[in-house]
Amino acid sequence: MFRWLPALLVVPVLFAPAGHAQPDVDDAVPTMPVFAPYPSQWAPDYTVFPYNLWQNRVTPEMLAAEREACQWFNAQYDQLMAQVYGFQQFLGDHDDDWTVPGVRQAGNVVAANLDQSAAFLDPRAHTLFIVNYPDQSEYSPLFHGDSIYRLWYQFTQISDKITRRLPAGQINANVATANVYGRAIRDSGVCTGA
Repeated sequence: MFRWLPALLVVPVLFAPAGHAQPDVDDAVPTMPVFAPYPSQWAPDYTVFPYNLWQNRVTPEMLAAEREACQWFNAQYDQLMAQVYGFQQFLGDHDDDWTVPGVRQAGNVVAANLDQSAAFLDPRAHTLFIVNYPDQSEYSPLFHGDSIYRLWYQFTQISDKITRRLPAGQINANVATANVYGRAIRDSGVCTGA
């Protein structure tokens, strides 16, 4: 239930200001490695209703999009969310004061990692949705394709709020929502074997 708790307790230490002058953000903002998808034997779960009825609407592009999004999820989701939680706690512990040494730098690192992850997920998340006619509603014919889309969206919102230097409490709604979709993806088993 609290798998992220050890990371949450360690990550704020990573963002603690050093006893010397802070490096300029432009020196080297460390980011997570760029994720590269790879071939696998992953296949979607068509046993869940109504996805069993929508199988004929799934394209090869959708299969590749969900497989690659799942590979990213398995490889980098936990690390990214640990950084997000850690930064949110770090910011809150400093009374949302972006001028405290280390806060801005830590925010830049987390925002860069969110942006990189969102950029990877963006085309895949959008591929997973189709338009239903005649009512123009959007849905994903793949199990938890909608969760991947919504997770991507929350990453863009968290990054935007960090970039705008908003308080931790205002970032929290998007962090909590990202956690909901991340947990739904994990608990569903949709990414197992990707």
